[in-house]
Amino acid sequence: MKLKRVINVGCAILLLHSAGSANAQVVKPSKSNKALDAGQCSSQAPINLNLTVILDRAMQCSPDLAAYRLEHQLAIADRVIAEQRPNPNITLGADSINPHPSQSPQGTKKVDSSVRIDQLIELGGKAKYRANAATAAELASQYFLKYAERAVLVSIEQIFYDGLGAQQKEKDLFDIVEMNKNVLDAAKIRYKVGDISEIDLNKIKLDIARANNEYQLAKSDLARAKAGLAKALGYGKNIHKSLLIADWPNHELALPAIPWDKIDSRADLQALKSRTLSAENSRDLARALKVPDVTVGLQYNHLPVTGSVQNGTINTYMVNLSIPLFIRHQYQGEAMRAEAEYYRARDNQWRGERDAVAQLEYQEAELQANQERLNRVLVDVLPSAEQVAAAAEFAYKKGAIGVLDFIDARRSLRQARTEASQTRADFAKGLSAFKLAIEVDDK
Repeated sequence: MKLKRVINVGCAILLLHSAGSANAQVVKPSKSNKALDAGQCSSQAPINLNLTVILDRAMQCSPDLAAYRLEHQLAIADRVIAEQRPNPNITLGADSINPHPSQSPQGTKKVDSSVRIDQLIELGGKAKYRANAATAAELASQYFLKYAERAVLVSIEQIFYDGLGAQQKEKDLFDIVEMNKNVLDAAKIRYKVGDISEIDLNKIKLDIARANNEYQLAKSDLARAKAGLAKALGYGKNIHKSLLIADWPNHELALPAIPWDKIDSRADLQALKSRTLSAENSRDLARALKVPDVTVGLQYNHLPVTGSVQNGTINTYMVNLSIPLFIRHQYQGEAMRAEAEYYRARDNQWRGERDAVAQLEYQEAELQANQERLNRVLVDVLPSAEQVAAAAEFAYKKGAIGVLDFIDARRSLRQARTEASQTRADFAKGLSAFKLAIEVDDK
């Protein structure tokens, strides 16, 4: 019965001290914290891959996006940890244990018992600063996740455009390789009848060999681009059988305008601001460490009957206050580190905002140049090269031009087609990156 009374008293004291933590939250795992599901992300790539299919796949199965989302879950967990208050400690004790009470001069006394509760109380606003720092860090992580999701999609778009460019280049060179077979046959016929010399025939063979080498390089570039897509999207090796469906942006449309007055609300810049705010609160927390925390203890002692029954049972209480002595240090190192972390975060914010403006100006100028270059290639250069090459082939078969003029016309055609596919890819990738750079949060 005595032991039961001791336990009851201890539980009552524990409930009394726990009443101040009634606002504690039970945190459930976030539904957005999802690892990659092999069942949902099949390694089998579809036969036709367009940009919409690729971006939908990326949102569900991109390993990079999954890693960023898990990083955000860690930030949420850090915030929950920072908002938690220290738990009280309960101590149950027994002393003066007498296994043979009949042989003791104190008569019926068997054991003295005690219940003690200690609670750490943080002073100087440490709890507030720690919670504020973690909340700001979580907000920074949320902004960065939003930007990172878009950035990952842009990088996958650019890989897709590289693949489209390589695929078009491979197709163009394949057509030239097939045309070269007829050219070589015509050259051999002219050589047999004495219209051209053996040197001219060898020059044509050399040009054809160069075209074949360029075709093999184009196939290698396409395989590399598809391998990059497979890695970014979690596809297997069967992606080399997939056909990339042309989905180029319209190069004739006007470029989007830069919202200069809203650039500061871009997600990555908002993340830098929140990191600075988190570092500022961490600095205040480090400064608050100079204020010592106290530990308050409450102890209940139960002393059973000793000697005669008339002496009764003795119950006593004890209150303790524990304060650390800052004799060897006062957390100067923590304060210095937090100060440096704050200034580093602030400088990163300022540099990010300044570089964002300069980078936007450069991206806009480069994108305009690529758009003008693409228009010239598609409107002037490529059609002219096609006409010149067709006319040169016809004239060469009729013996109207020499072999050098013919080879030069065909080399110009290869260069024009390669330039067209490369310029189209450069413009598409630049436009995708530019849209990311001017995307702002209107909320």
